[in-house]
Amino acid sequence: MTHHSWPRRAAIIPFCLALGAPLACPPQAHGQDEPDLPPASRAEAPDTSSCPNQLVPPKARTTSETPQPGSTPPPPLPVSPAPDGLGCGVSAPRGFTVPESVLASGWLVADLDTGEVIAAKDPHGRYRPASIIKVLLARVALEHLDLDTVVTASDEAAGMEGSAVGIGPGGKYTVRSLLEGLLMASGNDAATALAEQLGGEKETLRLVNELAQRDGARDTRVMNYTGLDRAGQSSSAFDLARFYRAAWKNPVFAEIVRTDHVDFPGWGENEGFEVWNDNHLLLNDPTGIGGKTGYTDDANHTFVGATDRDGRRLVAVLLDTTVDRGRAWEQARDLLDEAYQVPAGRGVASLDAAEDASADGQDGTPTEMAPMPSPNSHSASQTAVSPLHLGLGVGAAIIALAAIAVLVWRLGRPRLAPGPRTTWRQRRSGRTGRSGRSGRTGRTGRARR
Repeated sequence: MTHHSWPRRAAIIPFCLALGAPLACPPQAHGQDEPDLPPASRAEAPDTSSCPNQLVPPKARTTSETPQPGSTPPPPLPVSPAPDGLGCGVSAPRGFTVPESVLASGWLVADLDTGEVIAAKDPHGRYRPASIIKVLLARVALEHLDLDTVVTASDEAAGMEGSAVGIGPGGKYTVRSLLEGLLMASGNDAATALAEQLGGEKETLRLVNELAQRDGARDTRVMNYTGLDRAGQSSSAFDLARFYRAAWKNPVFAEIVRTDHVDFPGWGENEGFEVWNDNHLLLNDPTGIGGKTGYTDDANHTFVGATDRDGRRLVAVLLDTTVDRGRAWEQARDLLDEAYQVPAGRGVASLDAAEDASADGQDGTPTEMAPMPSPNSHSASQTAVSPLHLGLGVGAAIIALAAIAVLVWRLGRPRLAPGPRTTWRQRRSGRTGRSGRSGRTGRTGRARR
């Protein structure tokens, strides 16, 4: 398991927001390494049969999507009938039983090679993807950058908030090393370094959204290529399954996400360190072939994981799940176990349906708008602040002023990650999960999943 430190300024974000000065805050990183709220908990999987997330993701628990003064959040993406015919509830063949461990709002299991959708729940519901959306950035980098190109890390990239692999300002990294940090350790610092090499934030967002559209996405808009929550950002289990199916066709992507651990370069006087893949389906299941983890306070847990059993490669995508009955990777494993009981050809749909629709003359751009939510329903554009909230904000600001001093003092103290759990692959190799060290702080940090 990979451990890595989290930038100090990420922890100050909630206090900065409480002071009512979002313009002075760095972009929000809610829940990436140390959640600002207790993790969401639920007793049962949400009922999505009435399509509550057809237009926008579930209501946010934090201020991660609050627009800055003077800015307007983008309108919801249009909605059109899905060409695959899947509904908002569970779609599964006879005999398929949804595992009790699965608490995700949306999920999908598909065949990576044939595109057959074996089972799904709310596959076109719109949810926050968190870090699993990094697959689009990885694919853009693989398409536009040479793996051997050496990138000098900027101060901004090295100081990026959220999860980090541990690049340092002025450090020299190949594009391949940055991709390993991006996909294995979910490094937002690596993501930013790649984006700078691609031409900056605006150009990178253009490229990843363009790629999503080429893949036939109908529910995806990327507002932050790291996966940190931003107003207007969403994806769906169906779109993400298509993104990852295309990604696995690239041998470099497939190799990186299947890698247990790598030696990551140091910088300056800081020595290199080992980085372990944070995908525990890969590390604990001998048939695992990789995937991606994700978490924010508002997205909850998201996960993509794939296995190869006797030449049949299946992938599971989970969105908006909690870990009350098992970690996200365990839920994915349980779905995959069930899906392998379904003979090939007995699925409920195909990931190729979007391509078939384009061939029939539909260009993938939705043309039929869904009904707008009622005034009492959640919408991404409902951002008015009541006087009560303003009053609470003033009170919070007073508390925050006192808390910041304590916080800054605490951040200067070493914080050790909990001891790593030995996985099947680590036992096989005779290794334990040695932590990666961040050159920014020279200490290990809180473990990501």
